[in-house]
Amino acid sequence: MTGIKIIGTGSFSGDRIVTNNDMENMVDTSDSWIVDKTGIRSRFFAEKLSNADMAYKAALKAMKDADIKPEDVAVCVVCTFTPDDHTPGVGCEVAGRLGLKEDTVIFDINGACSGFIYGCMTAEALLKSLEQKYALVIGSEKISPLMDMKDRATCVLFGDGAGAAVVELGENIRSAFHSGCIPDRVVLGCDGKSHHIKMEGQEVYRFAVTKASESILTLMDREGLDDSDIDFYVCHQANERIIDNVARRVKGDQKKFFKNLQKYGNTSAASIPIAMAEMACKGMADKRTRLLCAGFGAGLTYASMYIEYWGKGN
Repeated sequence: MTGIKIIGTGSFSGDRIVTNNDMENMVDTSDSWIVDKTGIRSRFFAEKLSNADMAYKAALKAMKDADIKPEDVAVCVVCTFTPDDHTPGVGCEVAGRLGLKEDTVIFDINGACSGFIYGCMTAEALLKSLEQKYALVIGSEKISPLMDMKDRATCVLFGDGAGAAVVELGENIRSAFHSGCIPDRVVLGCDGKSHHIKMEGQEVYRFAVTKASESILTLMDREGLDDSDIDFYVCHQANERIIDNVARRVKGDQKKFFKNLQKYGNTSAASIPIAMAEMACKGMADKRTRLLCAGFGAGLTYASMYIEYWGKGN
């Protein structure tokens, strides 16, 4: 059995904390409404930072945490739907700043809020074909410029930030994935004309709860896993109600469902790796930790993965 494990994480947020009270001064909303509907209390905006700035800072922390050097990295994947430029990709700039080797496989992918899981799937496949050990998978988003501040139901949801993970390919390591797509550009998206995120909230909610829970259960059934085999569930941090309903449908221990959206808001592809990095900082992943992650977002994409975090205490 050959798979990938996470051996290091890092995160970096936008340079300005924006609380719900701050949002009250920007749009017709209230702290109580936002908390009741989403669980979000604050988020970060990147006013002086680019997407690449945040991705680089998060990657640097992850590599230090994993104790690897730039020459050890065989693959660098940046998962984002908010690149700084149409081309070159964020990954190319990050690779240059990190000093990665010229023959490193480097590119961006857009899987929206499922992106980080897609990135891990891709990194595993590439490492197996390259017969090399280490990949850097980064989820990084600068969403604030794409928000319509007149859309009170949507603009309060999102934040900017980056999370990164170093993954290692090896024998006798278990990792597994499940994913799907329901093609749609109406329910959730950001078109090339208005450049604003648009969302049909109730439809997104139903899709997220249904498909995230189905994907988790499908993966667990296929892999012969039950709740006792999972230390933590790490869902895309979009909405507290969504996570709570997924937990009920999966029938897992609700205490195992990690949440930090109250601090960061919805950071799309960055949310799962940011959550992992925070868990590691809190000592929740200081040894071999079994994670089941789920993402869901525009596309409409959804994905789940079983992956182990082998911390320094392992």
